[in-house]
Amino acid sequence: MKGIAGFVVAAVLVAMAGAVCMGIARFERNMASAEEDLATLRYADAAEKLSSAASYAEYTRWLPGEGGRAARDLRARQASAQYWQREYEALMPRESDPVGAVEGENVSLQLLVANGVYRAGQVRSTTKETSMQALDEAIAGYLTVLKGDEWDERAAYNYEYLLRLRDDLAKGRRKSAPPPDSEDASLGTAGAPAKTADMKKFEVYIPLEGEERNEAAEAGKATPNKRKG
Repeated sequence: MKGIAGFVVAAVLVAMAGAVCMGIARFERNMASAEEDLATLRYADAAEKLSSAASYAEYTRWLPGEGGRAARDLRARQASAQYWQREYEALMPRESDPVGAVEGENVSLQLLVANGVYRAGQVRSTTKETSMQALDEAIAGYLTVLKGDEWDERAAYNYEYLLRLRDDLAKGRRKSAPPPDSEDASLGTAGAPAKTADMKKFEVYIPLEGEERNEAAEAGKATPNKRKG
């Protein structure tokens, strides 16, 4: 009986291990597929894959040291899908300090929330006063990111950009912050074919053959001067 009980326990443990491995594999598969969708601008598809990955995220807790990392990666990618779909309010925590409410070690998520604070502020920036308030909130968000243990160059760039923008607004060089549909708020500019260059301006050099190179080398040689006396 003891032998049969041992086999039963072993079979149960193997089944549990198999279920955990399958759950982790499905989580990683959905995360990789969502990353591909994000890279190809298919944000709705990415959100769907991330929702599916969330249902398997609990299996990653069985991996030593990986459960927390997987949860942070999942939340950051979910926030990325929300950000690029302009769901800024859904992206930000409900606390008065949205960026500070994010775990300090999840810098990617902190930066996305700070970006969301700025974009949400653009929507309500209709006057100089509201623009100044929105910029102050966004600047504070990027400053929170920069105070963390991990340096982020993008946060530093955005922080300095908004400081200069606020200074222009305070000194009257601008009437308001850039609106959401301005060039500054776009996702980039469309590409265009390069202009046709005038080939006549280019000089073409043809490599010399072996004998020609030897002749060219000898052409510059001169007889050494004889010393007098």
